Order: sequence, then structure tokens, then C-alpha cells
Amino acid sequence: MKNTTLGDVPQPCSSTLAQQVYEELHQRILDGRLPAGADVPDSVIARQIGVSRAPVRDACNMLVQAGLLTKRLNYPYQVRRWAREDLGELNLIRWGYESAAVRHLVQTDQPLEGVEQALAGMDAALERRDAAMSFRADLDFHFALVASAGFPELTRLHRLIGERILLMPLPDNLPPYLLEQQRPWHQEILDVLAESRRSADPEPIISCLSRHMLAYRVVPEHSDWPSPSPLPQP
Repeated sequence: MKNTTLGDVPQPCSSTLAQQVYEELHQRILDGRLPAGADVPDSVIARQIGVSRAPVRDACNMLVQAGLLTKRLNYPYQVRRWAREDLGELNLIRWGYESAAVRHLVQTDQPLEGVEQALAGMDAALERRDAAMSFRADLDFHFALVASAGFPELTRLHRLIGERILLMPLPDNLPPYLLEQQRPWHQEILDVLAESRRSADPEPIISCLSRHMLAYRVVPEHSDWPSPSPLPQP
């Protein structure tokens, strides 16, 4: 792991330093340098990035609050393991945030920034047969959709949930059609949103998101991708 030094960066206050450490650890978690289940000892991290342990502890506690780390007494911080069994609840929360975002988008002509790049990422993932890349492009599409509504706190809360989903393990034997259908599934969302905007009716796009996010695309014979518990109807 490449060392990063923050010690020679001007530090106006300790909270700013803790935020910088938070951003460094946050990025390591999201890009896989700190994978799910990895220990995050504050003394080691402090030495690696050239700061004292106090801002590292503060940063780690912020990551606990964000759902990305866990902490047990007398044990180091650890990157949280989110199980696929948690996906139903997390997707229900995401659906609520995304429904609020698209209700607003239906009433405006705000551009959808970033969704085309996410679709291109799905195409690239399909070409490479890269499930992890496709999974990330899927989340990037939804991040971009919500961010396009222009509400910073809604965007932040929605991203927190999506980042927890990023820590879930992917099955090793995903059926090929899942990669092949990623772009059509998400293009449908854009098409229905466009129709909802033309008719000034948010219900079609909310129903579309419900089908997309709350109905599982699971192949029962893949035993390493367990069937979820039934979800309450939205």
C-alpha cells in the first residue's frame, strides 16, 4: 500500500485534519485497498499517513457513523461486511430517496448529468465481462440521477446507502444475461423519466424505479446469491 503523507499540508484545525484522514480512508475503502473485513488499526494508519492517532480515531469514528467501519472494544476498527441479505432494506431506502429525486426532476427541465457516462461504463463492463465494473456503473447511474435533482443533503444520504452496497460481495458465477441487461434496464429508466416529464406525471417513473430496485433479478440456482426476504409494498 502506497504511503500518503498529510503532515506537510497546512492544518487550520484538528477537525480539518480528521476530515482529510476521513477522505483518504474513505477512498481506500471504496477502491478496494481496504476491503470488507480488513482491520484498520489507528496506530498503523497514523504512521502511514504521517499524523497523530487522534485525527485517525476521529476519522474512523466518522466512518463508523457512515456505515463503512465497525468497532468492538479492544479490537481495531474493521471495514464493515455488508451481506447480500441486507440488500432488500438498503434498496428500499434508496428507492425512497430516488423517488423524491425523480418527483422533483419531473417538475423541472434540469439536465441529467453523469448518467450517460454511467451507461458507457456498463457497455465497457459488458465488453470486458467485468461484473464488479458493471456493478459500480449501476450505482454511478443512480448516484448521478439523484445528484441531478440538485439537493446536496439528499445526494449525500443516498450516496451513503449506495456505498454500503459497494461493500457487498458479488457472486462468482453471475449469469451472463445480467451484464447484458444492465444498459437496457437503465435506459428504460431514462425513457420512462422522459415520458413522465412530458406528461408531468411522476407515477410512471416511480413505478419503474420500484420494479427496478425492489424486484430482485436473482437466479435461484445460484446458491451463492441467496433469495431475499419479501419486501413491504411501497
